[in-house]
Amino acid sequence: MMQNFTHACFLFLLLISSFFFSNLSSNSILVVASKLSPAQRETQALLKISPWWSARGQNISRPCCKWNGITCDVASGSVTSIEVNWPLPTGSTLQTLSFSSLPNLVHFCVFNSGLQGTIPPEIAHLSKLNYLDLSCNNLTGEIPSEIGNLTNLRLLNLVENMLNGTIPSTIGQLSHLTYLNISVNQIGGIIPLQIGNLKNLSTLSLSKNLLIAPIPSTIKYLTHLTKLRLDDNKLNGSLPSSLWSLPQLGELYLSSNNFSGSIPPQIGNLKSLKYISIQDNSLTGPIPSSIFHLTNLTDINLASNMFTGPIPQQIGDSQNLLNLNVSSNRITGPIPESFVNILYKNYSIINWRLPPSRDWSTKLVFDFSHNSIDGEVPHLLEEKDKIINPTSIDLSYNKLTGTVSDDLIRLRNINISFNLLQGPVSDRFLGRFNVSVVLGNQKLCGNDPQLHSCLSHKTPKTLMILLVLPILVFVVLFLFCLTLARSSPASAHSMKSDKHGNVFSIWDYDGKIAYEDIVEATEDFDIKYCIGTGGYGSVYKAKLPTGRVVALKKLHTYEAEQSILLKSFQNEVEMLKGVRHKNIIKLHGYCLHKRCMFLIYEYMERGSLFWVLSNDIEAVELDWDKRVSIISGIANALSHIHHDCTMPIIHRDVTTSNILLDSKQEAFLSDFGIARLLGLDSSYHTIVGGTYGYIAPELAYTMVVTEKCDVYSFGVVALETIMGKHPGELLNDLWSNSTSHVAVKDLLDSRLKSPLIKPGVAQSVVLVLTLALACLHPNPKARPTMQHVAKEFIVRRTHRKEVSFDEILIEQLLRQEIYHINKM
Repeated sequence: MMQNFTHACFLFLLLISSFFFSNLSSNSILVVASKLSPAQRETQALLKISPWWSARGQNISRPCCKWNGITCDVASGSVTSIEVNWPLPTGSTLQTLSFSSLPNLVHFCVFNSGLQGTIPPEIAHLSKLNYLDLSCNNLTGEIPSEIGNLTNLRLLNLVENMLNGTIPSTIGQLSHLTYLNISVNQIGGIIPLQIGNLKNLSTLSLSKNLLIAPIPSTIKYLTHLTKLRLDDNKLNGSLPSSLWSLPQLGELYLSSNNFSGSIPPQIGNLKSLKYISIQDNSLTGPIPSSIFHLTNLTDINLASNMFTGPIPQQIGDSQNLLNLNVSSNRITGPIPESFVNILYKNYSIINWRLPPSRDWSTKLVFDFSHNSIDGEVPHLLEEKDKIINPTSIDLSYNKLTGTVSDDLIRLRNINISFNLLQGPVSDRFLGRFNVSVVLGNQKLCGNDPQLHSCLSHKTPKTLMILLVLPILVFVVLFLFCLTLARSSPASAHSMKSDKHGNVFSIWDYDGKIAYEDIVEATEDFDIKYCIGTGGYGSVYKAKLPTGRVVALKKLHTYEAEQSILLKSFQNEVEMLKGVRHKNIIKLHGYCLHKRCMFLIYEYMERGSLFWVLSNDIEAVELDWDKRVSIISGIANALSHIHHDCTMPIIHRDVTTSNILLDSKQEAFLSDFGIARLLGLDSSYHTIVGGTYGYIAPELAYTMVVTEKCDVYSFGVVALETIMGKHPGELLNDLWSNSTSHVAVKDLLDSRLKSPLIKPGVAQSVVLVLTLALACLHPNPKARPTMQHVAKEFIVRRTHRKEVSFDEILIEQLLRQEIYHINKM
């Protein structure tokens, strides 16, 4: 009995001891874990993302505080700052970082590093954070509402990602915020009213998103705002009166939205305003004169609206104005006489003293084109004793009258084409400017093949009448007889239609020609006359009976039997014949035949740009100056068909094969408008929507063709022209880490000498590459318009800093940084 009791006690004690030691062991582990210092927990958190530093070659066995980009508090050793600005391994996300283990972090920056994934809500654990920069990455998803818990934030920068959703209203809780930038994303919805709570904000940038609705009235509470960017969205409504009560606003960008209404005189309250851009909206009414009373204003862009009335006389009071663009509006009346005051360095209106804030080495640019401005071109001769600043003025496509004065050669650039000017253009003027700046004025004459020749005006008026009148009578009688004697095919514009509905039409031609002549000249389109094949058809070289050589574009006829298409074809081609531009190939006629459809073009001796770049001998002859000129010319051509035609034309197939060169190696855009001729709203449009290697990436999922598709294709062409070959896989890698550190000099065509051998050439090449990369942006909304690209070749942006050409990297140009190339 006693033995059994003893055995039972032994088992009980064994059970108790076992339980005790088991709990002791477990508690020991908890004690060890709980004794980890904050610094050790920070180390563990950083080790989880150690591949970020390993990719840079960092020795992660060293203390974290000695890692590149890590800053620690000297006293406590706690991590206070993380700064990462190098390419991270593919697939790197924020989800692997334990934010709760970094309680003292005040600065967190992961910039242009290829970061992926979403912004985790746990980022709100960084309660002391005052600087958050995740810009220029590949972040997706929505901005978490928890971001409103970061109440100590001074800066929030999420620009250039792929974020979507809406702006969370909790952002209004960030009352200490001075800088907020969420531009170049896919953020939709409205601007929340709570934005008005950010009373310390100095910069608000929400551009290039999908924001809708009017600007909230609460913006009036942002009294410290110096820069407001809301451009490239879908905002609408009138401009709120609250905008004009922001006393420190220096930069205002509202372009490319759907704003309507007028600009009130209260804009004159913005005494600090330096830059204003409201282009590409639907604003109406007059341009308020008070805008020219803003003495700090240097840049005004009101283009592509519906402003009416004259340019205010007060324009002459704008002492610091450098750039004014009021093109593509409905402005009437003459250019005010006071306008010339802006051009002079010694202002009489300010007692001959120079405005101290003005940089007089900077050129002035004024664009008044595409309006209904009348009167004469501003005269400059009245102030011969004054020095004119380097000035470019565009007055094209208006209703200006009068003559072309030689005093205009004092300007850096002038464009007065397509007006109602008349009289002779002097050799001095034509020696200073290209003849294109005066074309389109039917009554101008001059010593240039593209202008009418001038008759001598030295004969007395009476004698002139006696001499000219008989000649005119003779000419009229001759033409009358000629009209009776000759049939319609001999006229300048011949059109024939037979009983089968076949149509043959040709204009701008001085000889008799028929469909049969074309067939005979090409031996019924024999392959030996074929000089090229593209997505829309084949091109044939034909020598006509008169000896004239033309190019025939024989179109694919997949739908030629549809009567609706044939009628549409005629309507479209009649519209295309009116498109005239110095860099667009001339269309001379067309044929609709039961056997084929073809267009008759001017023949280009040097063939396509693609052929020239593929031929080593021809490619070397095409030096850097000529290549830049070609790219500039094509930019102008695309800008013309996108923005200057009555009905905008999308090319759809911009390639080096569709850029032709004449004997002087000047570039001409071909195949424009053919997509419309072939009725691409049909099921066939997916087949002829472009050429592989030049098609914008968004077409793969949107199947919607826009002008921005042409912009992307132009970027490929520009890059191909500079590289001497198609960029290939580089197009896919541009925005990846593998390409970011590639030097610009390694992209250049190795068959040419360095662009540094001639002053200014390297600068032009860098400009072309910068624009090309902007056009290749994967987000179509972030791409510039062709009008903007064309203007960049004229209005060079201010250089950011001076660097050696060999030091420039692709990643710098991707960020659209502008450099001055030094001589080294």
